[in-house]
Amino acid sequence: MEASDYEVLQSVARKKNITIKEAVREALRSWNASNSDLSKDSLFQLKPVPFKVKIPASDIESFLYGKTPKRKEKSG
Repeated sequence: MEASDYEVLQSVARKKNITIKEAVREALRSWNASNSDLSKDSLFQLKPVPFKVKIPASDIESFLYGKTPKRKEKSG
């Protein structure tokens, strides 16, 4: 490892309050995850589950984002 790379690693580990060993382990896990073929991963093999209750998308957005759905005004 180049001295400059080691210094960066050491600095980042210090800032995160972890050991160099932990920093390297975290980096390797991240590298493995970003370079792995996930097409066989069971998480990505899940099929959608049909629900018994249909919920309008506007109600879901309202719940998730706290937005009040815009209602169309009736004329007449």
